[in-house]
Amino acid sequence: MNEESVVPDTIAEDSLLLQIRALGHLPSPSSTALRLYALIQSDDVDLHKMAEVIKGDVALTVRLIRLANRPGRTPGRPVASIEEGLMRLGLKTVAGLAVGMSVIDDAVASSAPDDRAYLALCRHSLAAAVLAEWMCDRPEVPASAADLFTCALLARIGQLALLRFYPEPYPALIRLQQNTHELLDAERQQLGIDHQVITLALLQEWGFPDPLTEAIRISEAEPELRVGNDRGHIMAQILSFAWEAAPALISRRTEEIARHLEHGLALLGQSALKEELSGMVETLVRHWLEWDSPQQGHDSSARIAPDIGDAEVAAQLLLVGVPAVMRQSWESTFTERGYGVLSVDSWEAVTAQMTNERVGFLILWKDEPHIFGEPEKRLFASWVGEERRAIVVLVPEMSAPFSHELLEIGADVVLPCTVSATLLSAQLARLEDKLVVARNLEEERSAHRKLLSELVLTTRKLHLQTLTDPLTGLANRRMAEAFLKRHWSMVERRNLSLGCLIIDLDDFKRINDKFGHDAGDAALRAFAAILKENVRQEDLAVRLGGDEFLVVCPLAQVPHLEYLRKRLIEFAHRLKLETGPLSCSIGFAESDRNTMKSPSELLKQADEHLMRLKRSRPGKG
Repeated sequence: MNEESVVPDTIAEDSLLLQIRALGHLPSPSSTALRLYALIQSDDVDLHKMAEVIKGDVALTVRLIRLANRPGRTPGRPVASIEEGLMRLGLKTVAGLAVGMSVIDDAVASSAPDDRAYLALCRHSLAAAVLAEWMCDRPEVPASAADLFTCALLARIGQLALLRFYPEPYPALIRLQQNTHELLDAERQQLGIDHQVITLALLQEWGFPDPLTEAIRISEAEPELRVGNDRGHIMAQILSFAWEAAPALISRRTEEIARHLEHGLALLGQSALKEELSGMVETLVRHWLEWDSPQQGHDSSARIAPDIGDAEVAAQLLLVGVPAVMRQSWESTFTERGYGVLSVDSWEAVTAQMTNERVGFLILWKDEPHIFGEPEKRLFASWVGEERRAIVVLVPEMSAPFSHELLEIGADVVLPCTVSATLLSAQLARLEDKLVVARNLEEERSAHRKLLSELVLTTRKLHLQTLTDPLTGLANRRMAEAFLKRHWSMVERRNLSLGCLIIDLDDFKRINDKFGHDAGDAALRAFAAILKENVRQEDLAVRLGGDEFLVVCPLAQVPHLEYLRKRLIEFAHRLKLETGPLSCSIGFAESDRNTMKSPSELLKQADEHLMRLKRSRPGKG
């Protein structure tokens, strides 16, 4: 391949990532979570800095306090402050939890209410996280529970993106594939990108530690490539086990959970008696229920698995600090007009209602005409951020400056405390119109995103055709050039290895001459199938033209290239075709930053190796 012909753009998956991002379909952690993760990796992290960041996020504050007080997990007096919660749970645990759970929260919040596949995947990720965390309690596991919990939560975020980007074909694609390897291959073939590419790109963008990212990558590799005693491979084995066992945990199938546990322990070189297994299963199910039950305070899990068949429920009013006498006189009026009524006395109690999606109105009674303190402002801002909710503030005196301040920070209406229930109901009816408009607007946005996704899918299929060999379905020369260019930059910047194999089918002209071009095409397709089945998911298999093929192998070194070369030759010889078994010649090379200046030199060295092998055969010059 001529270096001058290298395509200046990156390959199809890069442009597709940009389009997915442009449509807002990439899950993302909250800014608070990213700040916490940056803090935990810095040298000067301390409990008080972490606490200050957390205090700016009401939802995270609620989750931390509830998690620290989770029944059965934390003996002692109840935790009442963020600092105490951090000490009980650990700084690293909280930072990882914040990143992982905020991604799941963001994903759930952006899903359509009837998107069962999307919500199920979020729940699957949470169950896998619970299993992975539990496995770290075993002896001789060189990884922290916090790391494994976060890794399991984030390992399949690429699937969340694809479910949003391809709402029609992707759920069916997931159902049809029996394992991760088949799914990744089907994604590449049908969509032009696989979920792992998206996952790893996002983790790199967020500054996720390289060892954890690598463990996630290995966890979806072929079983033989997950074997190893180093920390990364052990983590990968735990993640793979957790993902496979998660459905059994979600449905609480105890016998199946026990079988998975036996397999998981065996991966770690451990075992357990039947009685021990029974106790482990019971502990795991109880632990899962703590996460999966809204009564235990996990505020997103209730949303992850809603009862989609529920009838529409009237909006509820949340009355904050309204005196009992006034509240009693209002309730009958509100009830007659179809509203449900909830009442709390303090700001602390408001946080418990943050995730109650049926609350449409916050009615706040202000005893004194002064602006909020910092905790109140944060709560207020959290409610203002919900377009489907409205805030009414009742004040003792209609002071113009105070009312103006309240409206500036997001109140929809400011009324005097002496307002009648009838007038207040009329204001709520007016605000309800605003909420209906917001809901309709969101539905229109959703329909627009779906249309854009369909248009982009059509465009991507057409574009993919320009990067794919039509006969074999492999990548073509153009895609190979771009792939090589992109990965060569990693060789230069980070001194990572890059390998390649150049393959010729032996005596292919004889096949065409003797059996015809249809038989030759069948042989090419058969060999392409061997390549697809035997290269790693991160490799790129290419038909360069005629009977010449190429495999580009990021991070591969000579032993792996030699192993793959022998495997391809063996499987080609096993083919049962009308033309007889296929014979192929394969040369390979590994990058050397000191002697190679471009990917064309890597290809040249592999080609020279191929020529030497051919000349060394008996009867060859």
